[in-house]
Amino acid sequence: MRIIMKLIKLIMMKSILLIIIVTFTFAQEKSFIQSAYEAIQKKDYKSALEYYTKAIEKQANYAPSHYGRGLANSYLEKYSESIQDFTEALNLDRNYHEAYYARGLSNAKIGNNQAALNDFSKAIELNNTNATYFYARANMYSFLGQFSNALADYNKTIQLDPNFGLAYYGRAVVYKIEKNKELALKDFNKYLQMNGDRDGLQSEVERLVKEINEPEED
Repeated sequence: MRIIMKLIKLIMMKSILLIIIVTFTFAQEKSFIQSAYEAIQKKDYKSALEYYTKAIEKQANYAPSHYGRGLANSYLEKYSESIQDFTEALNLDRNYHEAYYARGLSNAKIGNNQAALNDFSKAIELNNTNATYFYARANMYSFLGQFSNALADYNKTIQLDPNFGLAYYGRAVVYKIEKNKELALKDFNKYLQMNGDRDGLQSEVERLVKEINEPEED
């Protein structure tokens, strides 16, 4: 599940930028949102949380403020609180696919696996061209042992974004579990070629490749 944490950080940085762009049209909380963004850039997540709370106090029915606070809570590993914030954002905007996705990541972190799966599926229903959403659901399917579904989503991830290195890694793991050595080796090598040790997985991949190449005992 450590890949899930990497996804949480990825969605935070992309989503905060979106929040800043959208909220510039709201003068009252603009300064709070800007301050929250700057705080996150400095890794001052507690201050970011306070600024988002102030923005909510100014305008409680603005979904991106609740979403932003959810992201700040995720950074602070307050996953139950982040789920509450994402849920409030969704109560205000049922088409907020980013909030479904982010809530899914937080649900995954605290072991709410079926809820996470449901959230990822809803995000995909609302936006079926986002490779990261399919990748997140593929990881959850893999974690739950639903390998056929996982492979389908890894394939879709790669179809949408052929440069999504981690999808090759995830798919390779499933191929290895299913004892499809040739395809597993192909994807592991593809991952190493694309990402190297960028994700801190190179030694693990090399270990798995060595394990695949070891002769089977009679």
